[in-house]
Amino acid sequence: MTTVPTSALRMLSWALLMAASLMVIMVLTSESPSGGLLVAALACGTACVALRHVIRSRDLRLIEAALDAMAEGRLPARFDRPQGGQAFRVSRALGRAQRDVSTMISRLTVERDELQAILEALGNGLIALDREQRIRSANRIAEQLLGLSGDYRGKLLQQATRQPDLSRFVNEALAANGHLGAEIRLEGVETLVMQAASEPLPGSDGRLDGLLIVLDDITRLKRLESMRTDFAANVSHELRTPITNIKGYVETLQEIGYDDPPQVGHFIGIIHRNTRRLSMLVEDLLSLASLDQIDSRTGLEFEDLEIGQVLGDVQGELGDTARAKQVALSVTCGPGIRVFANRTLVHQAVANLVSNAIKYSPTGSSVEVEGRLAGDVVEIEVVDNGPGIPAKHLPRIFERFYRVDKARSRELGGTGLGLALVKHIALAHGGAVDAQSVVGKGSRFTIRLPLADAGKSLLPGMP
Repeated sequence: MTTVPTSALRMLSWALLMAASLMVIMVLTSESPSGGLLVAALACGTACVALRHVIRSRDLRLIEAALDAMAEGRLPARFDRPQGGQAFRVSRALGRAQRDVSTMISRLTVERDELQAILEALGNGLIALDREQRIRSANRIAEQLLGLSGDYRGKLLQQATRQPDLSRFVNEALAANGHLGAEIRLEGVETLVMQAASEPLPGSDGRLDGLLIVLDDITRLKRLESMRTDFAANVSHELRTPITNIKGYVETLQEIGYDDPPQVGHFIGIIHRNTRRLSMLVEDLLSLASLDQIDSRTGLEFEDLEIGQVLGDVQGELGDTARAKQVALSVTCGPGIRVFANRTLVHQAVANLVSNAIKYSPTGSSVEVEGRLAGDVVEIEVVDNGPGIPAKHLPRIFERFYRVDKARSRELGGTGLGLALVKHIALAHGGAVDAQSVVGKGSRFTIRLPLADAGKSLLPGMP
């Protein structure tokens, strides 16, 4: 259906009004007025009044539609305004209000986006709750930490996420009028340690209307603190054992004298072994300390190495040890595989892995060492047929002094730092190391180093 424009209706109403006026004048000035003419004048006047009512109704509907749009947040660029009268003045004021509201909404939208960007960049989880503990909003990090998904806004915190420590903290924060700080744990695939803090959200009346909860993930910091404490305790223990042995046998020699050469020789042998163990421990600690330095790469001498030569040197060094234990040591490597690395450190890392493999392999088994290309990296793999490592220990075997079987490790003469050194040597070259193992079948250790050209780009001052 075609809608007649308001302007056309206005012109028609004015025409009917003029026609009715002329007819009335003709009736009044005529000496013998016609009844038909009077009826026509009345009809025109009635039509004019009806049209004016239609126009006013349409004007009001236009204004009403514009107000409804503003109430719903829809702000069209323009709307059809009445052309005159009070409705026109109202619509003009409405247009000014519409422009002001549109400007304000645009400014608030920009400020909201800026605030959201700031909250996302903080690195902390933020979650806003009302007094009933219903979720008002949360940033992306809080969603990830608490596993929030879907339309969680408006839900109770306890419905959206199952975290007893967090629920307990929120209850205590509300009881404390909003201000509270505590260390909590978030349970999931991995237990996370959080430093939680709460701030009150005041309402319009100034009273507590909700809480802003800030969650700072300190899991890594706690783990580092635990590792540092364990390291200090382990160093003290590892140093105390050989020092105590040396001290005890020296004191015994002083007491019994040197009249029994066989006994003296036995004691000196024990002292020598403990001194050698102490020396190895100190050397490994110094090596780790050096590799821990931020600029350790710049203090090392790097060269273009062929991996096959390094593996051959390790085989020559540990071949006698393998044969003495009746373990078959085999080395394979493709030709021309090169890395840009420190020869001594790469040799030490591979030798540590091969030495461990020989130590833990049963008599009559084999240890296989292979160097190969794998995309843009070089892989050095050491495979043994030893007892294997339980899955729960694998994530921690590269930690300092971490031992799967402490008694057997010390019996075999290990310092507990060998795998930690392998890891740090790989990292110093821009590489990595990982381990796979099956209990009762053996273990597979893999060092990954960048190819020669890629390795150069990782080092300061290299083109």
